[in-house]
Amino acid sequence: MFEWQVGTNSWSVHPLDIDHERIHQIVFFKGDILVIDALMRLHTVQLTPQFSMQQVKITWQSLRTLPLNPWLVACGDMLLMVELSFCSVELDDSSRNFEVFCLNFSVKPAKWVKIEKLENQALFVSFDKRNPAFSCMNPERWGGKSNCIYVARLSEDPDETWTAVELGQSVQNHNTNYSMMYGFAFPPDYSQIEIHSSRYIVDNT
Repeated sequence: MFEWQVGTNSWSVHPLDIDHERIHQIVFFKGDILVIDALMRLHTVQLTPQFSMQQVKITWQSLRTLPLNPWLVACGDMLLMVELSFCSVELDDSSRNFEVFCLNFSVKPAKWVKIEKLENQALFVSFDKRNPAFSCMNPERWGGKSNCIYVARLSEDPDETWTAVELGQSVQNHNTNYSMMYGFAFPPDYSQIEIHSSRYIVDNT
């Protein structure tokens, strides 16, 4: 990690203690920098008073399966994990659905707890992991819907930039612009990403 402090003329270099694994996602939560690596290990990074990095102990026993390509989303005082999972293991059932889990830090080790409703929140995610996922409270203010996950370019339909999926609603796998191993290629495969990637502006005032 490279750090530049105001008033200095150079960058500081901080090696990340993640055993040479790739960083899957970085998210800012409650003033901390959280890093999740390709092995789904969560780490906290602090820059002051000096650089430090510590792994967060998490139990995964509450999940049906380990996530392959999740999104971490800071949602107020909650850290959420969003996963696009298969609805069943039947070969003739190609539908998937989004599952959302909240990390319970009050127990040791921390535990992922599934939530059934997002209440007055909406989440925004993109299969291009360079775009950060984020949440929005009371999206009805700008014509959106609560308890929905907005996905950039979920469908191959060129006229459908964003797709709103209500939590619990199934997503048919056909014509879905999604690769199970996207983000795990070496080097990263950005062939599925169009140059005019989707952008959004949300006024939270």
